[in-house]
Amino acid sequence: MQTCAHCGKKISDKDALTYKNKQGKLEVICHDCFKKEAGIDYETFAKRRQNARGTLFALLLCLIATVYAFVEKGLLWGLLGIVLTVVIYFFASKS
Repeated sequence: MQTCAHCGKKISDKDALTYKNKQGKLEVICHDCFKKEAGIDYETFAKRRQNARGTLFALLLCLIATVYAFVEKGLLWGLLGIVLTVVIYFFASKS
């Protein structure tokens, strides 16, 4: 069992969250205090973080493919790769 640093509530190890406060110190807090401090609930935060990782991975693959196409196929294929990378970025950032 852990104790929330903000409200003092007892929370299980499974539900305990670590939060870096404004001074840079790590604190163990509960889900309710995380929502108060961060402004969003933890589930939404975790989903956005996972989506950001997936977007970053997709963009890196697109950039690698664009460089390859530019070197092997020429300017036209490289420009097409850049356009597709930008389109993927805008579609991924909408969700």
